[in-house]
Amino acid sequence: MIQGTVKFIAAAVIACALQVPAFAQTNCVELKTTGEVEKEVVNDKGEKSKVLVAAADSKVVPGTEVIWTVTASNVCKQPSDKVVITNPVPEHMTLVPGSVVGVGADVTYSVDGRTFAPAGKLMVSENGATRAARAEEYRHVRWEFKNPMPPGSSAFGRFRATLN
Repeated sequence: MIQGTVKFIAAAVIACALQVPAFAQTNCVELKTTGEVEKEVVNDKGEKSKVLVAAADSKVVPGTEVIWTVTASNVCKQPSDKVVITNPVPEHMTLVPGSVVGVGADVTYSVDGRTFAPAGKLMVSENGATRAARAEEYRHVRWEFKNPMPPGSSAFGRFRATLN
């Protein structure tokens, strides 16, 4: 097993609100970040459903929710232990409260990229008083995966953010 904490900062960067997916590779874990939006489609029977399409291929205007997915894949022949993904909420976007998912991971948040805590326990100072940070103030999301990633496996974290 690879010992120590493998930390990644997934580059969910938005230039003028959108950019093609970012990629990163460090040690045995490769990251891929994608931004998608929901689009309503109608099938041959007239039934409506929603599908995800690349945000870069869609018209994204203020108020649009973008679904950010960071996929971590173990590309080596040994397990990767203590995988941690830290992803910034893109500039000019606001995290949608309650939208963060990450199966098998503990999720924490940060307003400064340095101090992380679970939702509701992250504190900020305002006018000399301390209060709980609001979800719209979160600027980073962190997923700490509880189990080692076997060779060839993948895990993901996902959140929604609204373009301001």
